[in-house]
Amino acid sequence: MTTLANERITTRVSSETKELLERALSLSGYASLNSFIANAAVAEAKRLIEQNMRIQLCQEDALAFVHALEKPIKVNERFLRAARRHKETIKNEDRTSR
Repeated sequence: MTTLANERITTRVSSETKELLERALSLSGYASLNSFIANAAVAEAKRLIEQNMRIQLCQEDALAFVHALEKPIKVNERFLRAARRHKETIKNEDRTSR
């Protein structure tokens, strides 16, 4: 499925930047400078978003995280009361929203 490109983005660059982009364009196989820039920007945007969504831990922190997941949780009475109150609150909200 092809998405129609009907949005416009414009930018001003220095002559050195334009020359650099045109040189890269000639090596890229893209038909136009616009398509080269748009594809490069999209690739960088995807990379940044993916990088932002990933959590990277050093080995020590990763081991601490895994050990914390493996340990059984200790549930005390205060926690159980809070969980029951929360469950009741949700039930009451469901009843009143109907």
